[in-house]
Amino acid sequence: MPGEGKDGLVITFDDGDSSIYRYAFPILKKYGVRAIVFLIVDYIGKDDSWDITPLGGKSPHLSWDEIYEMKEWGIVFGSHTMSHRNLTKLTAAEMAYELGESKRALEEQLGPVDCISYPFNRVNSDVVRRVKQAGYEFGFGGTGESDLLIKKEAVYITDNIRSLSTKISERPRILYGYDRIKQRIINYFTITTMLMKKQSKV
Repeated sequence: MPGEGKDGLVITFDDGDSSIYRYAFPILKKYGVRAIVFLIVDYIGKDDSWDITPLGGKSPHLSWDEIYEMKEWGIVFGSHTMSHRNLTKLTAAEMAYELGESKRALEEQLGPVDCISYPFNRVNSDVVRRVKQAGYEFGFGGTGESDLLIKKEAVYITDNIRSLSTKISERPRILYGYDRIKQRIINYFTITTMLMKKQSKV
């Protein structure tokens, strides 16, 4: 996994939107930087109809051909579950499917998959226990106290060099605290998508 056993940053991308291939991948190649892309298995090669956005626009997810090309170069792929549901609200059987089947399906195409990013950044002790049982070694989301609760800093279109520096260094503390509050507020608005996903499946 990029960054494993080293100090520094791990660049990750949730959801597997095709814009990663169009915009981020060329930059990563230019500077020789690897990253992890977390894929929603049910939406590979499909539009992101799972997401509810203010403008209603839908963009395609990565295709398998794009994924294979990126993997050949050195991009690492992990699970973002089968359908991007809030794991903390699922039954044991539903969670087993989202975690286990996504790992199996990705490994069938890409080889070993040892990391997962929690949809909507929602995770609790039961989710962590079941993620470990499913065979994952690294979980992205949480407060950073273990390899299955690796802390993530979200980067938004509103960020700039200064705010990015604050997120990386966690300094100055007052600005970092403000940024964490902002991330929680933005994340709060994912409730609409989570409610809609209760009503529909792929």
